[in-house]
Amino acid sequence: MTFENIKKLNLSEYYYILVMIGYTLTLATDKMHPGVFATILLLGVALELLLKRRISINTTLDYLVGAYFIYNLLSIIWLLDSGLPATIYFEEFVCSILPIIFYMVGKTAAERTAAFYRLFIIAVVFVCTVGLILYITAPTFYLDYLFKLQHISDTYASTMRLRLVSVIGSTVLGYLAVCAMLACAYFIKAEKKKAANIICFFLNMLCAFMSNQRSAMVVAILVFIYMNYLIFFVFKMMKKKYLLMELGAMVLAFIALCVVYMDAVMKIYYRLVSLPGAIGQRSEQWVVAMNTLHSTWLGNGLGANGHKALGYEGANVIADGGLVKLFCEEGVIGFSILVFILLLAYRKGIQELEQYYVEIGIISIALLQSIGSNILAFQLATPIFWFAIGRIASGMMKKDTNEVHT
Repeated sequence: MTFENIKKLNLSEYYYILVMIGYTLTLATDKMHPGVFATILLLGVALELLLKRRISINTTLDYLVGAYFIYNLLSIIWLLDSGLPATIYFEEFVCSILPIIFYMVGKTAAERTAAFYRLFIIAVVFVCTVGLILYITAPTFYLDYLFKLQHISDTYASTMRLRLVSVIGSTVLGYLAVCAMLACAYFIKAEKKKAANIICFFLNMLCAFMSNQRSAMVVAILVFIYMNYLIFFVFKMMKKKYLLMELGAMVLAFIALCVVYMDAVMKIYYRLVSLPGAIGQRSEQWVVAMNTLHSTWLGNGLGANGHKALGYEGANVIADGGLVKLFCEEGVIGFSILVFILLLAYRKGIQELEQYYVEIGIISIALLQSIGSNILAFQLATPIFWFAIGRIASGMMKKDTNEVHT
């Protein structure tokens, strides 16, 4: 490989593959710290963007994202004022705010978008495959590994098989699997040879269900419906008779699954119907946290209501409920900036749905899952979320440039 070819490589495109390899290495050694490794990679991506001059602020959305980043930087001031330690802030910052640099990755991706999504799919399929192999074989070292990391309550294979955990945890695995479904959808529309992408789409859907996360199951179903709506009614890629054939095949597959493995069907059913009750139970901690804000306008400070604040006096941890957590930590000002970012992204994305249907899907599932889980506090989840917003922002940049020239 020549030096010129090396210069053309983008660390941001390989981020997910490298991080997944890092997490997998934790099976072999305790000296591998995937969170630290991911943070180093994020800083490397930031440096790459600077050196390649890919950071630019020229649209309203750019300014809002910049303001959101700076606001969360400053929130350490009122976090410390509330009596909580700075370590909480820094741990939360590298997980949920530092990945905002992927906004610029998405904004400048252009023709490299396909490469980013393809490598993202490979990374997710890799970690899911590792998880499936360990799920089936259930080696003792893996059971001990999960127990040590508190992913399971005992070292029995039956307990481990309640969820597909792999090496990254069932919550983030479920989310990334659904994101990979949408990334596959990018190629289903863009490429003539669709079979491999369709198979990959359904394999990721299977992994999302095997994560046994209610929110992942719901959004996987919604993405499936969303893609059928786009294929048959918006893009009109196929005749509607194939939709009827698909529905018939699904009914037959469901009947076959009921006959062969009724326990799995009932397990999924009970998980889904328990969703409203679970949200109701969690709403109690939401109310307590919102009634004890350090400042309604500024919030409690980044990390003040996250898992990292657990055990500190005066902290009201929101274990599940990412949107409420964000409001409590960022207050009216910070949360409003985020809302405006999302509104602008949605407006542009929906106006040009054929161009940004994947990104609209990624943003939507993150927000839906954030109702009942802290998905946007995961270092593995936030880069793809901000990449999607950046991709939509690239369309705004083109529009603004055209307006200047006219």
